Amino acid sequence: MSRNISFLAKKLRLHKGLNISPVSGVVHDVGSKTRSRDVPSRTMSNMSKTPSISPTSYADGLFGSLVSDQQLTQQSNPNQTVTKKPDWNRAVSDAEKIVGYPTSYLSLRCLLSDEISNIAVHVRKLVGTSHPLLKTAKRLIYNGRNNMQTRGLIVLLLSKAAGHMNPEELEVADEQDKPAGVSHSQRSLAEITEMIHTAHLIHKGVVNLTPSDFPDGNTLQDMTFGNKIAILSGDYLLSNACTGLAALKNSKVVELISTSISDFMEAEFIGVQDTQSNAIPTKNMTMEEWAARNYLAAGSLMAKSCQATLVLAGHSEDMQQKGFEFGKQIAYSWQAHADLQPFLDLYRCPPGTQFDLCSAPVLLHCQQHPELLDYIQSCGDSIDNLDFKYLHQTIMQGPGVKQGLELCMQHARKALDVLADFERSDAREALENIIHAIMECD
Repeated sequence: MSRNISFLAKKLRLHKGLNISPVSGVVHDVGSKTRSRDVPSRTMSNMSKTPSISPTSYADGLFGSLVSDQQLTQQSNPNQTVTKKPDWNRAVSDAEKIVGYPTSYLSLRCLLSDEISNIAVHVRKLVGTSHPLLKTAKRLIYNGRNNMQTRGLIVLLLSKAAGHMNPEELEVADEQDKPAGVSHSQRSLAEITEMIHTAHLIHKGVVNLTPSDFPDGNTLQDMTFGNKIAILSGDYLLSNACTGLAALKNSKVVELISTSISDFMEAEFIGVQDTQSNAIPTKNMTMEEWAARNYLAAGSLMAKSCQATLVLAGHSEDMQQKGFEFGKQIAYSWQAHADLQPFLDLYRCPPGTQFDLCSAPVLLHCQQHPELLDYIQSCGDSIDNLDFKYLHQTIMQGPGVKQGLELCMQHARKALDVLADFERSDAREALENIIHAIMECD
């Protein structure tokens, strides 16, 4: 096993100049001292490289209207210090220090194995194709600004913020876990959460194949091969997650996490879809349906993982419910933030890029301008028939983006309200910083 870890570590060094400890997963700079992994943040100077597009200033104006009265007062008074905007990557980096080790590579522990090493060799064959698995793999390894692997960190922070009702479990915890104030079972749960989420992302990359969509035989063969690799990789992660769940020896936790996997699958079959399973909004689709769909697709795992970690810590039903509610609200805020990125992050998502047609800004716009819904539904059996640049410009000129920002902040505030019931601590402050960073929908 250590030979496989060393092999993958060398591969990572080729791309990132990093070394990963085979025991703890701690990331090192080659030739430097141990440090937490700090993903470089995208500064405003990077944004200046973006072509001058009118919706950019429009988006800035939308967010500016939602700044708190206190910040507006500070900006208007030159003698006062302007509050520094929360930085997502800094918030995550600081939080990782609190739990004692970087969680950005939690799910990579299960990838360092003979099975995945063999699969990685086959994934190379997909280079040059358009299979979605390549994009998913790249995002997982390079971990971009979205910090896809932050769910385990949230679970660990909530574990430490709530404390442990069974001190004897902390006594037998690993030396690495004791300073963090989490038990070995809670750390295992965080890893399981990441594995399940990663498996879901990989499985979502499976492409529906029909000869009419891929008339070129070579392309069809590449896509078929990519599907096989995606299915096997995702199944491997899920099997490891299920094995880890069984090792926790807690039937309630097993039930909670198992139902979240079921919810993932159910979310894939909700509503009208095109031939590639892209969601298409329907008439009279409400934000309640948006919440129900995204609870199954994202909120369930986060909410039930937060509840499960408090179950492992021996907390009361009331505290467990607070953990569930916190996880659900932060997942909703996270999803609303992600829905907004095609309209606010024009550097990464220039107009014309495809986006989720059931995202919050689209649905909120269509509620007041149903003529756009008629256009979307005219796409037939593929959203490729739509002009996404036209859709982008139309939605940017309507109320959907501003209301989407308000939706993101609404759920973020609810998450903060739940956190207020926990005792003040470094872990609670780290969670608050992460939520404030989500609210900065830049």
